[in-house]
Amino acid sequence: MEKTEKELWAIIKKANWKKDHNYNRIRDGFKKLPIDERNQLEKFIETKVKEVYDRFEKDWLGNPGFECSDDSYSDLTAEVVGRGEKFFDNISTKKMRQMAEDRDYRESFIYTLHFDL
Repeated sequence: MEKTEKELWAIIKKANWKKDHNYNRIRDGFKKLPIDERNQLEKFIETKVKEVYDRFEKDWLGNPGFECSDDSYSDLTAEVVGRGEKFFDNISTKKMRQMAEDRDYRESFIYTLHFDL
């Protein structure tokens, strides 16, 4: 059965990424989901990370750009999704730049999708 966006955001919220940034803990929780739900969640997270990546790419590469490498920018965009729907909906260029400057992100919420581990 197809999950709604609200339901998928609820799964992310329940994972509580900001608590400890433990992608192994979260991945193990996601692994317990039915396979179709896990697949939907994986696609949803990847889509949302790409939305953030694309939305702020010109700011990241602009002058002044975000102070982070390609790899760090990937971690930063995943962090926005990992913090949940409200954070995602309210992110701005100013906040992204501040997160980059303060190194207010961890490696990497996207690792929660490495189900083969």
